[in-house]
Amino acid sequence: MQGKYFPKIEVRTLLIFLKVVPAVNQIELHPNNPSPKLVAYNTSKGIHSTGYSCLGSTDSPLYKDETLLSLAKSKGKTPQQVLLAWGLQKGWSVIPKSVNKDRIEANFELDGWELTSEEVSKLDGLKDRFKVCGDDWLPIKVFFGDDE
Repeated sequence: MQGKYFPKIEVRTLLIFLKVVPAVNQIELHPNNPSPKLVAYNTSKGIHSTGYSCLGSTDSPLYKDETLLSLAKSKGKTPQQVLLAWGLQKGWSVIPKSVNKDRIEANFELDGWELTSEEVSKLDGLKDRFKVCGDDWLPIKVFFGDDE
């Protein structure tokens, strides 16, 4: 079942009519689309944020980012592992996608290490902004800009 992304304005509208607050809002979350206002709003309403496309995509510009690459190298980890650790340390759950057995196994190798607060801040500070999942193929706009 495909998750539904609710931007802040839709969450506000939902909360007016719902008797039960949603438990989770599944949204695109990675250092180039961190959505801090939406995550903070979710948290303030008791809604957990879950990050999809947390690894970018197969040929993501993230994997050319020198900050991420140097951080991964210094940790002896893959860029994907660093991205997963970043999301988990931000307090949300992450749902990476892979069909490659080795990558899936590597994605689970997160125990016994973590990013320092300085390393998290470096990833937080990435300047480029982009979304992996667009809505050009849909009849109406459903994905909005950062924190709309």
